[in-house]
Amino acid sequence: MAGKKDFSRRSIVKAGLAGAALAGFPTIIPATVFGQNAPSNRINIGTIGTGRISRVHDLPGTWKYDSAQIVAVCDLDSKRIELGKKYVNDFYSKKTGKPYTGTRGYPSHHELLANKDIDAVIISTPDHQHAIVAVDAVRAGKDVYLQKPASLTICGRTLSKQCRSGNRSHPSDRLTTAFLEAISPRL
Repeated sequence: MAGKKDFSRRSIVKAGLAGAALAGFPTIIPATVFGQNAPSNRINIGTIGTGRISRVHDLPGTWKYDSAQIVAVCDLDSKRIELGKKYVNDFYSKKTGKPYTGTRGYPSHHELLANKDIDAVIISTPDHQHAIVAVDAVRAGKDVYLQKPASLTICGRTLSKQCRSGNRSHPSDRLTTAFLEAISPRL
């Protein structure tokens, strides 16, 4: 009797549980995992330097894009780290209407760049540090936004070479233009 199936209580219970699991699947996973606001559609950004330029220009310029989220701040000054975290957390609390405390603080840009959850960085350091930090960011595989000048020294040549040696299709893909283009289509 090759065509006859053996039904036991155990096989019926297993089939019932599998069906119930499939029926309940969409209700278990929150809607935020799918669609336009899915985490995979967001660019997680760390900001290096939390001074005036960061607070007045760079962060507000980024916040207008829903596809970008500031997830970390970095500064050499521990007081500025805490002020930067508070500034970012307060923005997201006001935006969502819920308490938000998800911003991480780093005392070293190397630690921030080691975080694999961060896709891109905004460099808001003094001009003479732009190229050094940007080279480290590119080497860490991050996209980079920084204001001009990219460099006041020969470090600019190193930055240019590092960007060209990246695994992207265009040499400038890791710099400002690609960073902003990556955010813009998701408006």
